[in-house]
Amino acid sequence: MDRLVSYVSAIHALSSPVAIVRQTQTAESWRDQGFEVRKETHTYCFDNGVIVRKTVEQEAFPSAAACAECWISYEVLGDSAAAMAIVPARQSFASTCRESFWLSYHRA
Repeated sequence: MDRLVSYVSAIHALSSPVAIVRQTQTAESWRDQGFEVRKETHTYCFDNGVIVRKTVEQEAFPSAAACAECWISYEVLGDSAAAMAIVPARQSFASTCRESFWLSYHRA
């Protein structure tokens, strides 16, 4: 069984037992209730054949909050044995602060 945190660590350029061999990125934006919303999707292919998609959606809304709300998700794609052994297969966060806390907690 492999842990999703290993792949997220590699995505954030932290030490990890896996390495990214290829990545693609798409971006789109639209207006919602007068504010621009931007969505970026990154697809990472790893040296063991696993593919992880990271999606970040954020409003271009001025905020004084130290950690503004955004939506971040990681999802393991495919049905290979390596992909199916990763737990959890999907993880979501409501801010970069929560993502950072999860990463630091599970890396320890």
